[in-house]
Amino acid sequence: MVEVSAQTPSLQLDSTVVSARRRTAIMAAGAGTQTKVELARISVLPSILGNADPLHFVQLMPSMQSTSELDAGVHIQGCDHQHNLIALDGVPVYGASHLMGIFSVFNPTHYQSMTYGTIASSPGRLGGVLDMHVQRDIPKDVSFDSSLGLVSAQGTLKVPVGSRSALLLSGRKSFVNLLYGRFLTIDGTPLKYGFGDLNVSFISRLSKEDRISADLYYGDDSADAAYSKAEVDMDAYWNNTVAALHWDHARLRQTLWYSRYALNASVGIQNQDAGLPSHICSGGYKASWNKGGLGLGADFTMHEILPQDPRIPGRHYSGEDLLNAAEGNLSASWHGDIGYSLTYGLGLAGGWYFSPERKSFFTLSPEAELTWLMLRGGSIRLRGGVRHQNLFQTGLSNLGLPIEFWIPAGRYSDPQWSLYSSLAWNMDVSGGDARLSAELYCRRLGNQLEYTGGVMEFLQGTYSLDNSLASGSGLAYGVNLMAQKLTGRLTGWVGLAAGRSLREFDGKVYPSNHERLVEFNAVASYSLRRWDFGGSFLAAGGTPFTEAEEYYLYNGQLVGVFGEHNASRLRPYIRLDLNARLHLRDFRTAKQSLNFSVYNATMHKQEIYRYMHLNRENGTFKYGPMYLGLTILPSISYEISF
Repeated sequence: MVEVSAQTPSLQLDSTVVSARRRTAIMAAGAGTQTKVELARISVLPSILGNADPLHFVQLMPSMQSTSELDAGVHIQGCDHQHNLIALDGVPVYGASHLMGIFSVFNPTHYQSMTYGTIASSPGRLGGVLDMHVQRDIPKDVSFDSSLGLVSAQGTLKVPVGSRSALLLSGRKSFVNLLYGRFLTIDGTPLKYGFGDLNVSFISRLSKEDRISADLYYGDDSADAAYSKAEVDMDAYWNNTVAALHWDHARLRQTLWYSRYALNASVGIQNQDAGLPSHICSGGYKASWNKGGLGLGADFTMHEILPQDPRIPGRHYSGEDLLNAAEGNLSASWHGDIGYSLTYGLGLAGGWYFSPERKSFFTLSPEAELTWLMLRGGSIRLRGGVRHQNLFQTGLSNLGLPIEFWIPAGRYSDPQWSLYSSLAWNMDVSGGDARLSAELYCRRLGNQLEYTGGVMEFLQGTYSLDNSLASGSGLAYGVNLMAQKLTGRLTGWVGLAAGRSLREFDGKVYPSNHERLVEFNAVASYSLRRWDFGGSFLAAGGTPFTEAEEYYLYNGQLVGVFGEHNASRLRPYIRLDLNARLHLRDFRTAKQSLNFSVYNATMHKQEIYRYMHLNRENGTFKYGPMYLGLTILPSISYEISF
């Protein structure tokens, strides 16, 4: 101890040591904030059938609902899939999933990081955002990262072109049916499935303040199922194309982009067939500029949309015409300090939308936030605002499956709107080794569309999109709780979400198709010498469905009488996934590893729907649950990089 007195004029320290524990967690998320995740870190978590998928990873956070095997949607704090922006460096991706949500279209080795937030960072969406970011630094050497598993193979090649440019190539191809064909079934019916995708990115740094980059993505899927019990045949082919050109100059970022999603499906029931083509094409320009606390943005987009257009052999049906629409936004934001550990953020976006019927809509979307930065690493944030959206997605499931289609605002409904508010609390504890967070949220949704049509309307020639849509409103509210361990060999989190996601049509209030009243998530990773272990567990309440009250035969056709819409619930969804990675000895400059994973390790039988089975041979029928044949799926993959 050094004593200081009036006779001691000064003190000189020979050295100072500052120490801190290194955070080894995959991420350090905060409630009510945007979270950035380095994708190289998610490989320690369960790799579903050999792939560490970024979309599956984010669905383990309490603010995003975990989905079942027949739900490919992204549901953030009670929002429908359509409300959330899924993007590739800010460019929207309209069909984000392969294989009913088990795989996403994002090859994890091609992307460097992703940003996740419960509020979209740009106008045009009512909900949150999941944005994938490609590496923009120029690599010094050639590198190659690949994996070969039992269900798919993928590889990423990064090649410097001179000292200021680089080319990134990634490809992925599945062979699900080769080994897993007998397991991939719907209630015992085999599902033939395959997918592939390709990524190409080019980066060029022209000067210290100028960088040009270009991205191209293409992916396609095909599925075929013959459901003999219900005499149903279905095959579908869908594909995605995304292209973008970015120019970064100092604080200004500009992007020209194009995104397309197309579906070509056919459905046959009892020897009656219908084709169901649909597509959406969008292209536009966007720019953003920031300096200090000021941010400015502008964007303009044009859309060409073909809603679901049934084609019935032998019948004349004019179908839906191509619908063309345009929209634009000007936005401004300002962030600053008030003092007394208070910061604020203000934003205002002005929007213009031109419908296919040549009608204009003008909107204003104000937003505000106030943050109190507490001592010892804590914060409380209050947010609120108004959002507008001019695109609808709907269809037979409303769960983000490929059979769904897009509709522009106008003839069928005015643009959607949302009034949202949230209160978030974050606190670092144990000297930063752990973090606790909680968030209360509420969203009022306006001008919502619900699809009320069915497959039989296509086959009978009575389908009309005007008569198959109901217009109403919605309300989503709840709480998200999360506890994270950020340092040490063992890291991870536990999360709890509870809330409601309601829709009101014709004066009646119903749960949304994706609502889960309660959901619990636990994620852990552990490193021990040459081994990395990971696991995830989720337990969630069952989603709503409409129960059948009566069935009868009429002229040889099975007719159902259904009860109140979405008044019943499926059984709870429970799943444990496990993962282990063994780092093998390096082979010269190459790093090798073996990845072992088990999907649904507890072999919990997941109920996906209830259906009526008709036995035409003896004229009997029964009503019962439908299961997807993914009881347990082990996988092993070999990974090498140099």
